[in-house]
Amino acid sequence: MTTTKNDRPAADAATELARGLALCTVDADGIALLRLGSADEAMVTLTRERLESLDAILQQLAGDARVRGVLLTGPGPGMFCAGADVGLIQSITRVEDGEAAAVRGRSIFQRLQQLKVPVVAAIEGPCLGGGLELALFCDVRVASDHAATQIGLPEVKLGILPGFGGTQNLSRLVGLPKALDLILNGKLLRGKQALKQGVVDRLVPSAKLLRAAREELDKRIAAGRKAPKRQLRGTAFWLSRTPLRALAVRAAEKARQQGQARFYPAPRAALQCCVDAFTKAEDRGFAAEAKALGEMIVTPVSKGLVHLFFLTERSKRLGKQDGARDLQRALVVGGGVMGAGIAGQLAEKGLRVRLCDVDLAPLARAKGRLQQELKKRLKRGHLAPHEATAIQDRLAVGTDWGQLGDTDLWLEAVVEDLSVKQKLMAEAVARGLPATAVLATTPSSLSVTAMASKLPKPGRVVGIHFFNPPEKMPLVEVIRGRDTDDATVATACRLAVRLGKFPVVTADTAGFLGNRCLAPYLNEAARLLLEGTSAEAIDQAMLDFGMPMGPCRLIDEVGFDVAAKVSAVMQAAFPQRMVPCELFAAMVAAKALGQKTGGGIYGKDGKRPGPGRAVVAQLMQRRGVPPRTASRTELVQRLIYPLVDEAYRCLDEGIVQDERDLDLGLVMGIGFPPFTGGITQFARREGLANITAALDELARAMAPRFQPADGLRRRALAQ
Repeated sequence: MTTTKNDRPAADAATELARGLALCTVDADGIALLRLGSADEAMVTLTRERLESLDAILQQLAGDARVRGVLLTGPGPGMFCAGADVGLIQSITRVEDGEAAAVRGRSIFQRLQQLKVPVVAAIEGPCLGGGLELALFCDVRVASDHAATQIGLPEVKLGILPGFGGTQNLSRLVGLPKALDLILNGKLLRGKQALKQGVVDRLVPSAKLLRAAREELDKRIAAGRKAPKRQLRGTAFWLSRTPLRALAVRAAEKARQQGQARFYPAPRAALQCCVDAFTKAEDRGFAAEAKALGEMIVTPVSKGLVHLFFLTERSKRLGKQDGARDLQRALVVGGGVMGAGIAGQLAEKGLRVRLCDVDLAPLARAKGRLQQELKKRLKRGHLAPHEATAIQDRLAVGTDWGQLGDTDLWLEAVVEDLSVKQKLMAEAVARGLPATAVLATTPSSLSVTAMASKLPKPGRVVGIHFFNPPEKMPLVEVIRGRDTDDATVATACRLAVRLGKFPVVTADTAGFLGNRCLAPYLNEAARLLLEGTSAEAIDQAMLDFGMPMGPCRLIDEVGFDVAAKVSAVMQAAFPQRMVPCELFAAMVAAKALGQKTGGGIYGKDGKRPGPGRAVVAQLMQRRGVPPRTASRTELVQRLIYPLVDEAYRCLDEGIVQDERDLDLGLVMGIGFPPFTGGITQFARREGLANITAALDELARAMAPRFQPADGLRRRALAQ
């Protein structure tokens, strides 16, 4: 027998699947197999239509006397449910509508709990957000060890909280401390981690998932009852069901107030909801959770984060364009921090990599660095031992390039010198690099077109600009030279996505997008220092704005030598607007480059004043102008508003093709506050006319460099 929405006959099953609705079949033993969608779906999400389909099926099962148990699973291998359709979240603009959606979703999920027969969830693939909330209403959860299995409640990353019962059910299941850690941080667990945390009850090999789930179901049927509620014990009990839970709340609150977390209201609301799970009756706890979701879903923070979510999905599609190829073997030339980081990332994602450098020391450091990173991931349960061994085996190092005949990616990460890069590329071609291989460079500001100009096939040369450190920074600028062909760009984007990065395609121009916009920001911070505003005040103002790091500390991290080189390139391209601050050259002369030399503006520990403060004092004395401290308002206007102007200049000059590229590129590349939704979203809320007026005033009072572009004025008038 096949049961479908509105009691449609089995013949309509194909139609149901094609529409991606839930489908249920009941076998001769009375076991209902409930699948959440169609195997041909790229990702199973909880659309409004699917939720209503699920509701109809569960009502039918509740009235079917033949049903002895329910097995809930995804539509196919590696698939369960990735949560609510984000489009639904985006569409809700009223608190009451958000609250009603939460009540409706949870009431559907509760039907699983209300069934008189046992229900077992068989989880493989993404089990996230609403997908996990659905599984939490089941009696038993069995997960597979499939590589795609991820389990968690990441709603806070969209500015909301789990509103379909997640805060209540997870808290009661694993205890307050664990629930707070998972929910407030939006953590995703692999199968083994989920078992250890108590989120799932059993972990089995992928091939045995449905068999194991059926075993659990048969146990409950034989026992004649649904699974009993798990009892919290030990520390979990004391920190959840007694006044000692104040300790867990205090620790979570302290963490929530640090860094960028303090800008997000959802974790605060989620924290209270998790506490409600132990201090309120079940119905009141669910009601409070639904109300909190309604309040969070309409906030500007949520709308901004949802906007970014869609931008990341758009970025991933760049790797699916025509001509995109999967690369298998790479040669990375240059064993420094950038080259080593890139080589490790490539090996981790399945490529066979050879990392080369003229010196053995950086190669040894590269292998050691990868080993340390793998140890951390092993300890956290993010990797299995055999996976770590395989990654290490895929990374070879040496001072010689070896044979290039089967190399399909040649990538250089050497010193920022055009002639050196050109020479290395020519050598790669001369030594037999296949004609189909991609020739990639990792420039900070040098021209990709110039690098390719003397090569026989310039169409295969592309810039792949990673941000430092490449293991952590999520943006990759894919730089299209004048002659770079579409297939090479698409292949570079595909590689970036494979590495877990977000590609943004940029034109080949000085600084590209990230460094082009960062240059005036860092230069202005240096000028503020020389005027008398302390580094601490400058950095704190930007931290309070929402940046992940203050500009003075950022220059220390990047290095004053790198900042000086990039500034020189930017000045050559824009001599009137981007004259480098004299502090850069002075710091280089004093060898106070930043963290790489033991200190710059800050000391080696990154906290106390560094040797660069003496350089600042000398330059201030030489200027002979009384020091002044800029106000918080002035700091924002001088640092952030020119960044907005520069971003729109990049758009108008065709460096990127869309405002969405500005938003994603500057959030992922330079850390523009994600909760704003991106720089264009911030600019509109701030008011383009207000930004233009402030820049005009700065240009009159201080310097012509603040003069806004015509494009910004035009947009301000149209807003």
